Amino acid sequence: MKKIISALTAIAAFTGLLVFGSGHSVAAANNSNQNDYEVQPILPDSQVDMSKNYWDLQAKKDSTQVIQLRIQNFTKKHIKVSTSLRNAYTQVGGGIDFQHSQQGLDRSLKIPFTKLAKLNFKARTIALGPNQTKILSATITYPKKMFRGLIYGDWHFIEHVKRNANDRTAIKANYAYSIGVMLRGNHWDKTGPNMKYDQTTPFLYNKHPALGIDIRNTQPMALTKMAVLAQVMRKGDNNSLKEYSGSNLTVAPNSMMRLPITWNYDTMKPGLYLIKVTIRGNNVTNNFPIQWKFRREFRVAKHTADKINSKAAKQPANKWLYAAVGTGLVWIISAAGLAWLFIVRPK
Repeated sequence: MKKIISALTAIAAFTGLLVFGSGHSVAAANNSNQNDYEVQPILPDSQVDMSKNYWDLQAKKDSTQVIQLRIQNFTKKHIKVSTSLRNAYTQVGGGIDFQHSQQGLDRSLKIPFTKLAKLNFKARTIALGPNQTKILSATITYPKKMFRGLIYGDWHFIEHVKRNANDRTAIKANYAYSIGVMLRGNHWDKTGPNMKYDQTTPFLYNKHPALGIDIRNTQPMALTKMAVLAQVMRKGDNNSLKEYSGSNLTVAPNSMMRLPITWNYDTMKPGLYLIKVTIRGNNVTNNFPIQWKFRREFRVAKHTADKINSKAAKQPANKWLYAAVGTGLVWIISAAGLAWLFIVRPK
């Protein structure tokens, strides 16, 4: 039972992501029952706030900066940890996540984090002996012309734990850490997020028909504590209302957020739809509340609706319903037979 609890704790706690304004990175417990290793950033002089345990750096144009961290193996075995630098983006529905590639990032992001920050090729896999500690480095090369606002990414670590083929009961966790890297450019205190409606796209979401409302943050600043309500209805039919809502979410700088409005097991009908979106949140720089409202019309073509509906998951048959109906019929027949036997049958 302890192994199960330990593994679940590791998955929940150590695969998390830094959230703007939280003031902490993913915490690591010095306990071999929970994790095999720990990472801890070494904060440089350019750190804006030394009380934070992630990098919040003031960038300087046309310069190079090396950031370092300490990684320690707490076990009596040899382990290998993979590491990489990643770019921040906004997930479907809101919330910041990270990706290694620069492909698919929003077109407003001119300088991705991984364009500036580099790891030595040999540092991408770290071999640690029992109780060994190493210092790792990444190099950030700032552009000649200083950028505005914020560039955001993370330094990611994961240990892939091999499962013992002879131990079929033990649960093995992949211990992962994510430490955020915030690079502050010019006009930090004068830059705020700006959400703009981009487009609406019919698509399959979790194998269900859905409309994806794409909202873009076109500015190099994050939005925190975001609450969103997106509603869609067929124009003139208030009974067709479907919606998506979320709260306490984050939006990455220069990123696109897709709001998914799903039909679940209903079929999507062609026609003209009315779209309403309300977004509220706080600017990272001053915690100032901001609000946006969008109202648009969007037409779903018949061939588009037919194509999506044909690929959507079908409502599973309710076998318990058939069993209940069958049982009910047996009871009715039995009751009718008893009634005829004791009441109707002539004596």
